[in-house]
Amino acid sequence: MSLAVKRAAMKAAQFKYLTVPLAAFLFLAPFPAQASAEVGSSYLYSLANFFGKIPYSDVRVRVDKDRDEAYVVERGLVRVFNDYGMEFYWFGDNPELESIYDLAVDEAGDLFLLSLATSSNPETPEYFLIRCNYRGDVKEKMTVTGIPAGFPGFFPTHMFYRDGQFLFLNNNKMRVVVTDRKGVYQKGYDLADIIEIPQKDRPNTEIFGFNLDSEGNMLFTVALLHKAFVVSPDGKETASFGKAGSAPGLFGIVGGIAKDDRGNYLVVERLRSVVMVFDKEFQFLYEFGYRGDKPGNLTRPNEVAVGKAGKIFVSQLRSRGVSVFSVTSN
Repeated sequence: MSLAVKRAAMKAAQFKYLTVPLAAFLFLAPFPAQASAEVGSSYLYSLANFFGKIPYSDVRVRVDKDRDEAYVVERGLVRVFNDYGMEFYWFGDNPELESIYDLAVDEAGDLFLLSLATSSNPETPEYFLIRCNYRGDVKEKMTVTGIPAGFPGFFPTHMFYRDGQFLFLNNNKMRVVVTDRKGVYQKGYDLADIIEIPQKDRPNTEIFGFNLDSEGNMLFTVALLHKAFVVSPDGKETASFGKAGSAPGLFGIVGGIAKDDRGNYLVVERLRSVVMVFDKEFQFLYEFGYRGDKPGNLTRPNEVAVGKAGKIFVSQLRSRGVSVFSVTSN
C-alpha cells in the first residue's frame, strides 16, 4: 500500500472515531442536564461561640435579615448569633417562656415565640404565642383563637411571620392557619386538598420542608412525592417541580426549601447531603455540600434559611452544626 493510501486510510479512521462523540454531543445538546447559568458557592463558617463550632444536630434556624442576626432554637433555648456567626446571647430558662418550639421576628425586632405549655397533656397539648424583647423578657402572652371546626385539634409545628400576620403550620396534617398579630384566626389552608392528595394517601403524606418567600407564597416539599410546591397566598395558584432520582437535580429525600434574593429556589436533598439550586423557571442550576468531613461538606442536611447578602444557613445531623454558605448566581 502506497504512503498516500495509508495516510488517507488513517484520516478516514480518525474522522470515523471523532464523529461518534460529536454526534452524541449534538444529540444531547438540546437536552442539558442543567441550565447554563453561572452559579457558585463558598463555605463561610459554622455557627460558633468562644469555645469553637457548636455541635448542633438538626436544630431550627431562623434569620432576621434586617439586623443580620440568626437564631437557633434547640431544646427550649434560643441562641442568638451576630453577622459573623458568633453567639452573643441566649435565653429560654425563664419559666414564663414555657418550652420554646419556634421563633419569628417582626419589623421592629420584637421576638415572637411559639411555646408549648410545660404542663400540657401530651394528647391535647396547649401552646402559646409569646411576644418578648431581644433579651427574652415577656411582654405579652397570647393564645391562638377562632380556629374553625374544619381544623379540629390543630397543633402548630412551625411558625412564620410576614406583614403583620403569623402563619402556623402543622406539617403532619399539611394544614396552615393564618392569624393577626394577636393570634386571632384570619384564614386557613388544607395543603393536601390544594395539591390534590387522595384521601387514602394522606395518613402517610407530610411536609418535610416549609418556608415563605418575599411575596408570601408558601414553599414546601413532600418527600413521599419527590416534589417541591409553590402555593400563592390566596391558595389558588400552584406550581410544582421535581422528579425522583439520585442524580444531580433529582429528588431522593427532599427536606428544607427557601427562595433567595435572586429568585432561586434552594432545596435540601437529604439522601445525597446536598443543597440544590433551581432558577425561577425551576431549572436545575447547581448543587453544593456533599457528604464528607471537610468544613464545606454536609451530613444529612435538613433545614435551609436565607440570610442577608446571600448567606445560606443549613442545619444538619450528627453534631455537624449549622453551616453558612454564600451562593452567587448570574
